[in-house]
Amino acid sequence: MSPVATYAARLAALPRALAILELHPQGLPLADLAAELGTTADGLREVVLAYYLADLVELGNFGQPVVEFFAPGTSDEDVDPTTAEWVRVVARDPEHELGVDHLSAEQLGRLHDAGADLRTLEPDNEELAAALEAFRQALWPVDSGPVATGDSTAQQLHRAVQEHRRVRITYVRQWHPGSGERVIEPYRLVRTRRGWEVDAGPSDDVAAVRTFLVSGIQSSEVLDEHFVPPADVDDLVSAQRSPVTVELVVPQDRRWAVERFAENTEVEDDDEQSVKLTATLLPPVQQRLGLTLLTCGPNAFVLAPRSLEDSGLELARTLLDHHRATP
Repeated sequence: MSPVATYAARLAALPRALAILELHPQGLPLADLAAELGTTADGLREVVLAYYLADLVELGNFGQPVVEFFAPGTSDEDVDPTTAEWVRVVARDPEHELGVDHLSAEQLGRLHDAGADLRTLEPDNEELAAALEAFRQALWPVDSGPVATGDSTAQQLHRAVQEHRRVRITYVRQWHPGSGERVIEPYRLVRTRRGWEVDAGPSDDVAAVRTFLVSGIQSSEVLDEHFVPPADVDDLVSAQRSPVTVELVVPQDRRWAVERFAENTEVEDDDEQSVKLTATLLPPVQQRLGLTLLTCGPNAFVLAPRSLEDSGLELARTLLDHHRATP
């Protein structure tokens, strides 16, 4: 069987896998599920993981995750899906949530992008490359060039995370002007709607873990120096990515700004002029919220928590001080 046909067969097994998992609400070992489907555990993991990362529930607005990787006997929700041995469905109607018969062009494009992200971390995976090319030809019959092999910076960081090696980066800071060079200890590389992000140490006086946007890294060099991750590295990363809920009111024509800077939003009330939203923001919360408020204009304000109601004012002062000091 050709690489493309092999990958297509695995992808076709996904709806069958969901149907089986629906009969086992407590989940199944990935190896047992693969045996039932007549494929390999690694092959099935690749397809389920690609779907898991694609997060089609947001694309289709279906309301909840469809699949979940987990480890029996533990309450730890932050299980690494690339190594977890068990999987289960958490949707009441997974085939409907998957939307296998009615994926829109946008959803197909996002699924292609998820495969391209996986290709970034696996540049030597020729089987995946061939499948992506076949997918691209189906989506865009007119020649639009070869599939990109991915971001070399993300590849370097992925290798550094696996090998526990320090990386020297030049980074354009997101919340402060200018750029700087520093040596980081990368703990985890993740793909979010903002692109690739790396959570890294070492700890300093400001934070135990910092998050860097890979798009802001101007240069990177994987060093020969190794590091030992902290024993509580998973807890540190989870704390760094712990969202804060904020209630705010913004003009109707500026609600896009909240959706731009928040992880997710929920409309509580609205009228022709304004909208009341509940938004969850990742650290640094004050800076993200300040940027949101400045973008939304003077008619935007925070309802709760009250400790963050001056975030826009404080960021405005910081920007004014910066520009006053600029020749």
